Amino acid sequence: MPHPSAQMARRTWFLAVDAPLGHHMAALAAPALGRTLVVQRDAPVAVTEGLVLSGLDAGFLRPTVDPKHGVAHVVRAVDLAQALAVQDQVAAVHVVSPSRCGAVADIPALAGAAHSAGVPLMVDETWREPLRGVHPDLPPGALAQGADLVVSGHVPFREGTPGAVLRLGQGPQAQRLESSVDKAFDFVRSMAGSGDPERARTVLPSARDRVQAAIDSAERIRYAIRAQGRFALVGDGFGRFPEVAGADPLRIAVDTGAGGICAYDARSRLADGHRIRVEAVTGSVIVASVAPGSVSCTERFIDAVHALPSPRPAAHAALQVSPPTPGPSQLTVREAYFANSRAVAAAEAVGRLSASAVTACPPGVPIVLPGEVITAQTVAFLALVAASPSGRVLGAAAADATSLRVVDE
Repeated sequence: MPHPSAQMARRTWFLAVDAPLGHHMAALAAPALGRTLVVQRDAPVAVTEGLVLSGLDAGFLRPTVDPKHGVAHVVRAVDLAQALAVQDQVAAVHVVSPSRCGAVADIPALAGAAHSAGVPLMVDETWREPLRGVHPDLPPGALAQGADLVVSGHVPFREGTPGAVLRLGQGPQAQRLESSVDKAFDFVRSMAGSGDPERARTVLPSARDRVQAAIDSAERIRYAIRAQGRFALVGDGFGRFPEVAGADPLRIAVDTGAGGICAYDARSRLADGHRIRVEAVTGSVIVASVAPGSVSCTERFIDAVHALPSPRPAAHAALQVSPPTPGPSQLTVREAYFANSRAVAAAEAVGRLSASAVTACPPGVPIVLPGEVITAQTVAFLALVAASPSGRVLGAAAADATSLRVVDE
């Protein structure tokens, strides 16, 4: 019986320069349908770039945050429905599934909320294993669950050549998008290149076996981490969040802070001492993924994680805080991006408009975005994260968040 994610797309665009171009195309296509893009706050940077290109207004949706591990998960359908009820002239919705930690969103519920409001649902699947449809234990693809436009990354068309795929669904909202996506592709054609559709659709006979071996390998890693008892697995807490509909079995998010070592330190030690590179890091969590064909590294990864030192037990546990409510947006991302700006002391930035995106790790979500008002709560939260041994602030004018870049009025 075919896996549900094997559903054929209405249209597929093959992009030889990886996923960001797909996000740019999606943003360029959206203005034909409205003036506002409702976007998950921790969407890839390329989505924000797309807002700069398109000039669209943005309504930003916060994903749920797991305070225990200091990571963001997925958007709730009820929050999306509420946002759509108050937003004006929405062109489309853009969400992320799975998350970098492997949490899978309830795509049918999100699609239902979007379609009830008469708008298409776009999904970023760049954290997802590209060998979709070849194994029943992989989460079904968003396209088969009601999404209208899906960006998938890390799809090699030829040996050593990166690529991405932009897929259009079958429903009426997808049909509304088709012409404008086609025009966006024509606009970026010189950058997009073209893949080999037949090569991209080919599933090698051994693919299912390779995926099964990778799933088994990932499960061995999780078993070993649980058995050792020092570190925690983020995925073991997914059940506490009803909006998390499933888990990507090939992604392993390890809370190293629970074992006394900052995730940034753990990443450096794994790379320098063991030649192991993790896929993502935020706060006290490192994220690794097991790709089909890479299972030979399993035991080496287990040994390397267990060998991580514990200089200060529990000193690097995740911050038990929740991000503040963002300030209102008064400029589009495009307007803020091109406005004159200057760096000011954080206290002086309160009440001013941010000229840049500032992300706090944990939880790896932008706390302020271009065009949003910087609040006193935002400044205090950034200072708290920056002062933590396991915290990092990205995008501020100063790494310790004592200076922020604001629109020069």
